[in-house]
Amino acid sequence: MKFETGMIENLSYDEYDEIKAYRSSDLTTAIKCIYRWKHQDKFHETPALIEGRLMHTLFLEPHNFDREFAVQPEVNRRTKEGKEVYAEFLDSLGNKTPIKQAMYETCLERVEVIEDFKPKKEKDSVECTIKFILHGQPFKARFDWYDGKNVWDLKTCRDASPRGFRSAVNMWRYYQQAALYVDACVAAKLPVEGFNFLAQEKNHPYAFATYTLSKEALEYGRAKNEQALNLLLRCKESGEYKPFNVSGFQTIELSDLY
Repeated sequence: MKFETGMIENLSYDEYDEIKAYRSSDLTTAIKCIYRWKHQDKFHETPALIEGRLMHTLFLEPHNFDREFAVQPEVNRRTKEGKEVYAEFLDSLGNKTPIKQAMYETCLERVEVIEDFKPKKEKDSVECTIKFILHGQPFKARFDWYDGKNVWDLKTCRDASPRGFRSAVNMWRYYQQAALYVDACVAAKLPVEGFNFLAQEKNHPYAFATYTLSKEALEYGRAKNEQALNLLLRCKESGEYKPFNVSGFQTIELSDLY
């Protein structure tokens, strides 16, 4: 089936997930350890991922909350009555994700703190998907929001300070994600000046800061993406996926000790 490129709005995450194409997480995982990429488990939603998805829904698409989530009743499930109430709740869930009242309230508090950054319906595209070709390979990207000039990404983190977030950018290789998303805009012929982060701390009082990547940082991310894609294609051709992309003994030098 031909891979159709272009921008798609109002696509659910499940529909996005089904698109057969590379994404930024493929590149960031492969460049760290191609063996890990090859043998990664199927996606499982952890409490942390559910909280992140809830935060994004409340901030970016609050109208979708009732369709995607249901707040658990606060009952004593050790009692007969509590068990019955909770069983009825589970029966009524359907495809919704159950969340605790405390998580819901915490995310609402966070959203209130960054209210001024909420995308504007009249000019911003939210949770939009772009399917594109890069170096002859199919790719997909899903933006938190696009304001007509820049791609934005909401990151919930432990430390949103300049020093702390720079560390996160390096640890999680956000610069590769940013470069790929900018390239997605270029491929879709969308005006794009850069990539911005809205970073917010998980804990009260939910301090936040905004960051942007320099042109040089984006170019570095682009080079790392090319390196990662080249590695993926070479390993697929050879059938060899070496842990940490190395073989044999690795020497630990005196200069490596501290």
